[in-house]
Amino acid sequence: MSLPASDGGDGSRYVNADTLEDALAIIAERHDDWSRQTGYPLCLEIVCQRPGGTVHPRGRSRYNFFVDTSGSAADGAGTELDPYGGVSSAATELIRLRRAGRLDLRAGQRIRLWHREMFSATSLERRKRIREAVARSVFSIMVTALVIPVLAIIAYLFFRAAPVISPAFLFENPKDGMTGGGIWAPLVGTFYLAIISLCIDAPIGILAAIYLNEYAPDNWFTRMINLAVVNLAGVPSIVHGLFGFGAFVLAARMGASVLAASCTLAVMSLPVIITCTREALASVPMSFREACWNLGATRWQTIRTIVLPNSFGGILTGVIFEICRTAGETAPILFTGVVFYMSGLPDHGLESVLPYGLFDQCLALQYHLFISSTQMTGVTEETLFGMAAVLVGLTLTINSVSISMRIYLRSRKKW
Repeated sequence: MSLPASDGGDGSRYVNADTLEDALAIIAERHDDWSRQTGYPLCLEIVCQRPGGTVHPRGRSRYNFFVDTSGSAADGAGTELDPYGGVSSAATELIRLRRAGRLDLRAGQRIRLWHREMFSATSLERRKRIREAVARSVFSIMVTALVIPVLAIIAYLFFRAAPVISPAFLFENPKDGMTGGGIWAPLVGTFYLAIISLCIDAPIGILAAIYLNEYAPDNWFTRMINLAVVNLAGVPSIVHGLFGFGAFVLAARMGASVLAASCTLAVMSLPVIITCTREALASVPMSFREACWNLGATRWQTIRTIVLPNSFGGILTGVIFEICRTAGETAPILFTGVVFYMSGLPDHGLESVLPYGLFDQCLALQYHLFISSTQMTGVTEETLFGMAAVLVGLTLTINSVSISMRIYLRSRKKW
């Protein structure tokens, strides 16, 4: 057996011993001398070698034990989390393990006593930090790989649209057979559809979410309603358009109109409102409700004065996201009230701001862009990119307002 006589730096200085117990006894006797002369090294090794053999300085250890040399730790089990209380205690415990037959070395194998400082990171903690750093890097690369193409597309879109973006392009009506002019009338039509559909589905969606989250019992009927909401969210938009044509245009006799198209968009966006409102209501702690009930308030008083004010931010976020979705949908309005060409559109005065009635057909920017890019000739590429840029900019603006409002409302919460 051999063990290092001092730190040495290169592992070249050893003390020879005949047996493992002799080596451990030398450690127990000399630990005070090592502490006084050189301090405790980072690692003490006990190496088993044949007579006349050499010691490989970087051999693998069979046993690893940890020692707290500060003297403040109680005697432990020699593990990294529960180290021995000192070198002498470690040597005594290893002699006991050797005599019990639980510590055996063959030629070339070694025992290492590692210095374990109080409050230092363990190998498990270091591995966790490495894995966390790797995971953070991987996810950062994934996010970058997603964000960079989106930013590149948006930058290219606005770069190509820059020559036509102007006040005249925004506030003039289309002309020359819808191949020139501005986009004011289609833009107003998009606002009509989004706002009217919001006025229809916001009250219905919020009240339905309040019923499902606050009143509905957990039975088969409630589960059927939840299943219907989930399935409605997964229906393709063109199916919503066909449903709106049959239900509102034909069955309800609304005709192809702003109201029929808005009702179709409202049905399509209803799951968004219900889901966002339910999540916002569920985020309010139950202890708030229980405290209010203990004061004698009814269920509706609790909802009106406690639950709804504390969930207003999430509800408002869902409402604004609904506007973004309806502003970009084309398929649901194909057959329900939107047209590509209208003549005699007013260019000035109040009539230019309110050019459509509820039972009139209208223009919509998303549909105008679709027809202009697929079925029209004579429309310049700059005009098409300009319409797309305005639509994307409108969506980004609404989303930015939604996110800012959500952050502001969350910052005002008291819990």
